[in-house]
Amino acid sequence: MNNLPGRGSRIRFRALDDFQRYLEKVGDGRLDFRAYPVSGSPENFHYDGREKAVTREKDGRMFDSVEDFLCYAFQCDDEGCSHTEYVDIEVIN
Repeated sequence: MNNLPGRGSRIRFRALDDFQRYLEKVGDGRLDFRAYPVSGSPENFHYDGREKAVTREKDGRMFDSVEDFLCYAFQCDDEGCSHTEYVDIEVIN
């Protein structure tokens, strides 16, 4: 994970593409993070760069794809349009 903010860092993503590029920078590494949506409660997630998979910590749900997770985080509608202004994350590891 080169050149990525370290543990405890908070980052605000205003677009799905920005968040996706951030996850791509993880490469084959792993990232544990807490997502803070504009509305709703924060949730913990694990990203596995080798598998290109995101898992929700509380129930072990693995999203079908990174894009599926991003739409979940940005509260997208069926057409993929975001319904939130931003998502904050806090790096846990």
